[in-house]
Amino acid sequence: MKPILLIAINFVREQRWPIFVLLLWVLLLAFLGLVADVHRDDLLFIFKQIAVYVVVFSVFFGGSAIHNERKSRRILAVLSKAVGRQQYLSGLVLGVTIACIMYCFALGITGSWTLGEAGFSVPQVWFLMLYLVAASMLAGTVALMFSTFLNPFFAAGATVVFLGLPALAAHVGAGGAYISPIYSLGTAVSESTFKSSNHVLWIPLGLALMETLVFWWLAARIFSRVDIAVSVE
Repeated sequence: MKPILLIAINFVREQRWPIFVLLLWVLLLAFLGLVADVHRDDLLFIFKQIAVYVVVFSVFFGGSAIHNERKSRRILAVLSKAVGRQQYLSGLVLGVTIACIMYCFALGITGSWTLGEAGFSVPQVWFLMLYLVAASMLAGTVALMFSTFLNPFFAAGATVVFLGLPALAAHVGAGGAYISPIYSLGTAVSESTFKSSNHVLWIPLGLALMETLVFWWLAARIFSRVDIAVSVE
């Protein structure tokens, strides 16, 4: 467990600037909360727009993690210290999750303050943050799986297509929500209102966790056959 945690912490440290940029968007929401003449519906709209950024960033975090490690040759040093490839991937998944949790925690604090003052349910804010963490963890793991054999650009594109098609099917009522729970979780965030209930979407959350484990397993199987000694550009 210690190697996994160390890899995750190192990943977060390496991604500190992208994470900092994400947190600047949270500061924007906090600033708007200080402006008295901002309508509460506009404030909620901005909150939802800022919230979805973490899912997008998780795709880029997961899609570029292995590439950056191979480019810097750091991966060779890590795997030469009795760290298995499954542990290495687990550390990267945990690192992506920690980065997303940091963002969602900051957004949850700010949302509880700004939206709570406007009449939005504070527990609902934290339910939405839970949905975002689950969706981001799944999206980042899928991107990580594709990055084991694709460069970051194509890995991100493949992730968008792979997760987008079930979402499109769910949008037209074809049951795609059960294939990719990201649609259900994302819709709960994007369609939240001041009258939303505090009902928790346990099934999509459970599916997101199970699919994360499945794609982590697939990534480990693929990565075990990859020649990491080959340099990348």
